[in-house]
Amino acid sequence: MIDQHHASIRLRDVGVEFRLAYDRQRGMRDLCKDLFRGRLLGARRWHEALCQVDLDIGDGDVVGVIGRNGSGKTTLLRVIGGMLAPSSGSVEVRGRISALLSIGAGADLQLSGYENIRFQGLLHGLSHERIDALIPQIAEFAELGEFLDVPMRFYSNGMISRLGFAIVLALEPDILLIDEVLSVGDLAFRRKAESAMDELLSKARCQVIVTHDLSMVRTHCTHGLLLERGRVAAFGDPAEIVDRYEEASQLSDDQRLKKAVRSRAQEAERVRQVIAKR
Repeated sequence: MIDQHHASIRLRDVGVEFRLAYDRQRGMRDLCKDLFRGRLLGARRWHEALCQVDLDIGDGDVVGVIGRNGSGKTTLLRVIGGMLAPSSGSVEVRGRISALLSIGAGADLQLSGYENIRFQGLLHGLSHERIDALIPQIAEFAELGEFLDVPMRFYSNGMISRLGFAIVLALEPDILLIDEVLSVGDLAFRRKAESAMDELLSKARCQVIVTHDLSMVRTHCTHGLLLERGRVAAFGDPAEIVDRYEEASQLSDDQRLKKAVRSRAQEAERVRQVIAKR
């Protein structure tokens, strides 16, 4: 069990809701139900991305976050990283955070590569002198050459990913958040990034990693976190968490297959009945 008194990340009853546009294509029956329930026609719908999340992540912990698409994994990282304010609950973080999230997250695409390096350095509290000392290291690792003088809006996704990773690597954060962005880029860079990642992980005090690589969760993580529809379904031993996720995924796949088979059988029966009537 994680010692809460030394936790680097602490979430209590965290919820995140996104407001969705009202669906004007709904039928009259649904609209009448809304009116009967006291809802206005112009009401908005809400999507609950996270719900009642309690979590403690301490020094030395490497947490692998898994779950189906839309389960709230990226939202959780954004809340921890301070890029998204929770709708409810509290978030406490102790230490300097660096995040590798979605492509371009945290970057100003109107600025050049060099300007973004300075911008990110200042955001992390580094002095101008320290940033100047890090720029050659970042430029060498990113391998973007003269493109560092070009506004990032002209970069490809691979170029943005390479620069973002090079910046995070140089900053040596206490807390590292990763949302599986290293799959973007050429094979040579991915190999270099994977090698550098081992060094980076050894320096960061704790890491939270969203990944679909279940073998990595088993072998490199100290804890596994399974999210289902925005809720913490399980948190603990990574091998057990992965096993539970695989079992649930297999069950869901079997259910979808059985549903598809039933649907096709019903359709075939309807066609047979139509032919028989003729």
